[in-house]
Amino acid sequence: MLRFTKKTEYALLSLQFIANKNGGLVSAKEIADSLGLSFETIAKVLHVLGKSGLTQSIQGAQGGYLLQRSPSSISLSDVITAIEGKPSQLIECVSADEFEDQECGCTVYTQCTIKDPMTIIQKKMDEMLSSTTIQDFIHSPVYHTISDTITIQE
Repeated sequence: MLRFTKKTEYALLSLQFIANKNGGLVSAKEIADSLGLSFETIAKVLHVLGKSGLTQSIQGAQGGYLLQRSPSSISLSDVITAIEGKPSQLIECVSADEFEDQECGCTVYTQCTIKDPMTIIQKKMDEMLSSTTIQDFIHSPVYHTISDTITIQE
Protein backbone atom coordinates (compact mmCIF):
# COMPACT_ATOMS: atom_id res chain seq x y z
CA MET A 1 0.00 0.00 0.00
CA LEU A 2 1.23 3.46 -0.83
CA ARG A 3 1.34 5.50 2.34
CA PHE A 4 3.22 8.46 3.78
CA THR A 5 5.49 7.69 6.72
CA LYS A 6 4.61 9.13 10.12
CA LYS A 7 7.58 11.51 9.85
CA THR A 8 6.17 12.84 6.56
CA GLU A 9 2.72 13.21 8.14
CA TYR A 10 4.24 15.11 11.08
CA ALA A 11 6.21 17.30 8.70
CA LEU A 12 3.04 18.19 6.78
CA LEU A 13 1.16 18.88 10.00
CA SER A 14 4.02 21.05 11.29
CA LEU A 15 4.27 23.02 8.05
CA GLN A 16 0.50 23.48 8.01
CA PHE A 17 0.58 24.72 11.60
CA ILE A 18 3.38 27.20 10.85
CA ALA A 19 1.68 28.39 7.66
CA ASN A 20 -1.57 29.00 9.54
CA LYS A 21 0.31 31.45 11.81
CA ASN A 22 0.75 33.86 8.85
CA GLY A 23 4.45 34.52 9.34
CA GLY A 24 4.48 34.42 13.14
CA LEU A 25 7.17 32.46 14.93
CA VAL A 26 6.03 29.06 16.17
CA SER A 27 7.91 26.95 18.71
CA ALA A 28 8.37 23.21 18.36
CA LYS A 29 6.70 22.87 21.78
CA GLU A 30 3.64 24.79 20.58
CA ILE A 31 3.34 22.53 17.54
CA ALA A 32 3.88 19.35 19.57
CA ASP A 33 1.38 20.38 22.25
CA SER A 34 -1.22 21.41 19.70
CA LEU A 35 -0.92 18.15 17.76
CA GLY A 36 -0.57 15.91 20.81
CA LEU A 37 2.83 14.66 19.63
CA SER A 38 6.17 14.40 21.39
CA PHE A 39 8.35 17.49 21.42
CA GLU A 40 11.41 15.41 20.48
CA THR A 41 9.74 14.04 17.34
CA ILE A 42 8.55 17.46 16.17
CA ALA A 43 11.96 19.00 16.93
CA LYS A 44 13.67 16.32 14.81
CA VAL A 45 11.23 16.79 11.94
CA LEU A 46 11.65 20.57 12.05
CA HIS A 47 15.44 20.16 12.08
CA VAL A 48 15.27 18.05 8.89
CA LEU A 49 12.90 20.54 7.27
CA GLY A 50 15.35 23.31 8.15
CA LYS A 51 18.30 21.48 6.62
CA SER A 52 16.20 21.10 3.45
CA GLY A 53 15.46 24.82 3.30
CA LEU A 54 11.75 24.52 4.05
CA THR A 55 11.82 26.07 7.54
CA GLN A 56 14.04 28.55 9.30
CA SER A 57 14.91 28.35 12.97
CA ILE A 58 15.18 31.58 14.97
CA GLN A 59 17.13 31.03 18.20
CA GLY A 60 16.47 32.68 21.54
CA ALA A 61 13.79 33.01 24.18
CA GLN A 62 11.34 34.48 21.68
CA GLY A 63 12.54 32.18 18.89
CA GLY A 64 10.74 29.57 16.88
CA TYR A 65 10.22 28.41 13.35
CA LEU A 66 9.17 30.17 10.17
CA LEU A 67 8.60 28.89 6.68
CA GLN A 68 11.70 29.56 4.59
CA ARG A 69 9.56 29.81 1.44
CA SER A 70 5.99 30.80 0.79
CA PRO A 71 3.39 28.07 1.42
CA SER A 72 2.50 28.11 -2.27
CA SER A 73 6.07 27.18 -3.21
CA ILE A 74 6.45 24.18 -0.88
CA SER A 75 5.06 21.11 -2.60
CA LEU A 76 4.21 17.76 -1.11
CA SER A 77 7.02 16.39 -3.25
CA ASP A 78 9.44 18.81 -1.54
CA VAL A 79 8.31 17.59 1.87
CA ILE A 80 8.55 13.90 0.97
CA THR A 81 12.02 14.40 -0.48
CA ALA A 82 13.14 16.38 2.58
CA ILE A 83 11.95 13.74 5.03
CA GLU A 84 12.53 10.54 3.10
CA GLY A 85 15.64 11.63 1.20
CA LYS A 86 14.11 10.75 -2.15
CA PRO A 87 10.92 11.35 -4.07
CA SER A 88 8.09 8.85 -3.83
CA GLN A 89 8.55 5.91 -6.18
CA LEU A 90 5.85 3.29 -6.80
CA ILE A 91 8.08 0.49 -8.03
CA GLU A 92 11.84 0.10 -8.23
CA CYS A 93 12.25 0.36 -11.99
CA VAL A 94 9.99 3.40 -12.45
CA SER A 95 11.76 6.61 -11.48
CA ALA A 96 10.23 10.02 -10.97
CA ASP A 97 13.04 11.53 -13.06
CA GLU A 98 13.69 9.19 -15.94
CA PHE A 99 11.37 7.01 -17.96
CA GLU A 100 14.14 5.14 -19.72
CA ASP A 101 15.44 1.67 -18.95
CA GLN A 102 17.14 1.62 -15.58
CA GLU A 103 19.22 -0.76 -13.59
CA CYS A 104 16.97 -2.52 -11.13
CA GLY A 105 17.06 -5.75 -9.22
CA CYS A 106 14.02 -7.19 -10.97
CA THR A 107 14.73 -10.46 -12.77
CA VAL A 108 11.86 -9.96 -15.25
CA TYR A 109 12.64 -6.35 -16.17
CA THR A 110 13.20 -7.00 -19.89
CA GLN A 111 9.87 -8.86 -20.23
CA CYS A 112 7.97 -6.76 -17.71
CA THR A 113 4.42 -5.92 -18.75
CA ILE A 114 3.62 -3.50 -15.92
CA LYS A 115 6.48 -0.99 -16.11
CA ASP A 116 4.90 1.07 -18.90
CA PRO A 117 1.49 1.47 -17.18
CA MET A 118 3.28 2.07 -13.88
CA THR A 119 5.38 4.77 -15.53
CA ILE A 120 2.18 6.57 -16.50
CA ILE A 121 0.80 6.23 -12.98
CA GLN A 122 4.13 7.42 -11.51
CA LYS A 123 4.10 10.48 -13.75
CA LYS A 124 0.53 11.38 -12.70
CA MET A 125 1.36 10.87 -9.04
CA ASP A 126 4.50 13.02 -9.37
CA GLU A 127 2.45 15.78 -11.02
CA MET A 128 -0.11 15.66 -8.22
CA LEU A 129 2.54 15.71 -5.46
CA SER A 130 4.38 18.57 -7.20
CA SER A 131 1.27 20.65 -7.77
CA THR A 132 -0.20 20.26 -4.28
CA THR A 133 1.38 22.74 -1.89
CA ILE A 134 1.25 23.68 1.77
CA GLN A 135 -0.97 26.57 0.65
CA ASP A 136 -3.64 23.94 -0.07
CA PHE A 137 -3.52 22.95 3.61
CA ILE A 138 -3.85 26.42 5.10
CA HIS A 139 -6.99 26.94 7.18
CA SER A 140 -7.79 23.23 7.02
CA PRO A 141 -8.38 21.72 10.43
CA VAL A 142 -5.23 20.41 12.09
CA TYR A 143 -5.63 16.77 13.12
CA HIS A 144 -3.49 14.56 15.33
CA THR A 145 -2.41 12.50 12.32
CA ILE A 146 -3.32 12.67 8.68
CA SER A 147 -3.98 8.93 8.49
CA ASP A 148 -6.71 9.31 11.14
CA THR A 149 -8.64 11.60 8.80
CA ILE A 150 -8.52 9.57 5.60
CA THR A 151 -11.31 7.15 4.76
CA ILE A 152 -10.60 4.66 2.01
CA GLN A 153 -13.57 3.14 0.25
CA GLU A 154 -13.14 -0.28 -1.27
